Amino acid sequence: MVLLAALAAALLGAQPAAAALDEPVSVTAQAPQAVAARSAFPLTVDVAAEAGALDIAAQPLRLRVRFAPECGGSFAGTEGPTAIDRSLLAPTPGASYTQSVTVKAKIGAVGPETVCAFLEDSDERQFATDTEETLRVVPPCPAAKRKLARLKRQLRHASSKRKRHRLKKRLRKARRLAKLACGGGATASTAANLPAGVPQIKHLFVIVLENENAEATFGANPPAPYLGTTLREDGAYIPNYYGIGHVSLDNYIAMVSGQPPNPQTQSDCQIYTEMLPGTQREDGVALGQGCVFPRGVRTIANQLENSGLRWRGYMQDMANSVPAGEPATCRHPAIGAIDPTQKARAADQYAVRHNPFVYFHSIIDFPTCGENDVDLERLPADLASASATPDYAFITPDLCSDGHDETCANPALPGGFAGIDAFLREWVPRIEASAAYHDQGAILVTFDESASGADSCCNEPTGPNTPNNGGPDLGSGGGRVGAVMISPCIKPGTVTQTPYNHYSFLRWAEDDFGLSHLAYAGTAGLKTFGSDVFTRPGCDPEAASAAKKANAWTRLRVRPHKAFRGEEHRFHFLLRSNVAACRRNALVKFAGHRARTDGHGQALIQVRPHHSGRLIATARAPGCERAVARVRVRHS
Repeated sequence: MVLLAALAAALLGAQPAAAALDEPVSVTAQAPQAVAARSAFPLTVDVAAEAGALDIAAQPLRLRVRFAPECGGSFAGTEGPTAIDRSLLAPTPGASYTQSVTVKAKIGAVGPETVCAFLEDSDERQFATDTEETLRVVPPCPAAKRKLARLKRQLRHASSKRKRHRLKKRLRKARRLAKLACGGGATASTAANLPAGVPQIKHLFVIVLENENAEATFGANPPAPYLGTTLREDGAYIPNYYGIGHVSLDNYIAMVSGQPPNPQTQSDCQIYTEMLPGTQREDGVALGQGCVFPRGVRTIANQLENSGLRWRGYMQDMANSVPAGEPATCRHPAIGAIDPTQKARAADQYAVRHNPFVYFHSIIDFPTCGENDVDLERLPADLASASATPDYAFITPDLCSDGHDETCANPALPGGFAGIDAFLREWVPRIEASAAYHDQGAILVTFDESASGADSCCNEPTGPNTPNNGGPDLGSGGGRVGAVMISPCIKPGTVTQTPYNHYSFLRWAEDDFGLSHLAYAGTAGLKTFGSDVFTRPGCDPEAASAAKKANAWTRLRVRPHKAFRGEEHRFHFLLRSNVAACRRNALVKFAGHRARTDGHGQALIQVRPHHSGRLIATARAPGCERAVARVRVRHS
């Protein structure tokens, strides 16, 4: 026992004690004083050691950090989520040592937290700790805003002076918390670089459709009425929005990277080849020919990740036709292989050329591609809460639903404009119903290129990798396609005549998220969406809904409009309105019966009229005007 005790004492003596800042070895953590729950914030840990102080450490060194109410005597003895667990470079014997690690961290629980930092070696011997850094975790921005709004309502209706005084104190505290959570430096959303009066969009959804001219899509009798009429009237219509080239792929690539066309991307990259030589100019434009850009060429997805923000590409049908055992995400051919998705199949209408993220080694060479480039079926789960919803979502329908194929490979589904309308009617309301959309979200719906013509706008540069941006069509761009953007930050019925293109869109998105400009998104003088698009800078979703309903018209149609007394009839009702909320879930009353309209404004009532004359049918959604229809009942 004495021998064992002596051996233990010798081992403990060989292990340095936890070092303070003035000790030979130190570890120092730095974090904001206050952060919002589930929001990314920077955490930096610096390691420093005097010459030779780490010579006895078993390699590699290990830096570990946890968030905890209080720090234990070791990393293993500390309870709380792990923020950092990383191996560090080995020190040179006899030399001084410095290392710095910076990560984007998140904390889910609300309350005070201590940053517990430990520097250990591979034998888990502890060389230095820092338990001095503390931070305050406040509720996330949506929750803080909801609490603030609730207290304001209670204060307005408070009856006693004492109660009002108590509510005012709580309101002051709630304002401080909301400022920390939504704009006090604790979240990545404070980094926006937007002109005065232009609100920041916190969750951006982009839906890209295929190959239509603006005059066809948004004409007097639009062939896709949900897009050409309903969404156009619900948000901002941008008639002078242009593609940047022909055919499809070069436009998709430009939207996420600012890179211009080359002959291979202008022919949709039938073979999945490397872009060579791939050298970059000072403005970030890659030079060469080919499809898959080198690692050094970045996209907005890379920028968002580096800033602690989240992105996802949602590609319809991506998970179809995947062999057993292979991943159903980040789907693309092998380098040098023919792209098998150039033509749709009945059970698989995914198109790699409409998935821009898989044309960059900066994405496909890393786990981020499998994690974030996913099938569209993942979107509903991500919309379940604002915290689960990415900050940037890029959505591409399959070759049937994006209008590319007039006749679908699956004959049971509509193609062309009918396919577009069916897709948008299903997915846009889902996004609009999400918490992320209501917290200053926005949906942009546009097309990659026009069906004809290669005109351009916005002083779009030509080249340097192609002599003609229009590819097979002589011209400097991708034609006028038009666009619609809807958001609580936009007044319904907004129209702007300012010309924009895919480079303009990328530049605005980068400004919105506080990112630098990539390639041609950084072209001098390029205009971005401003107060001409975002016409409600307050972004109040309740005010937006009220304004839409105030300007709404409703009409009720019934079939048949004639009936015979004593005979049973099935009456079909169709409620029409320029506001989607005034069509859905409206109460229809007719002949003592009631029914609710579905998402398309339709309802069915089966009844046997017992009296001759006129029967009145009414329909009304909450907050909307009543609509009336009449049925004439005659003797049989």
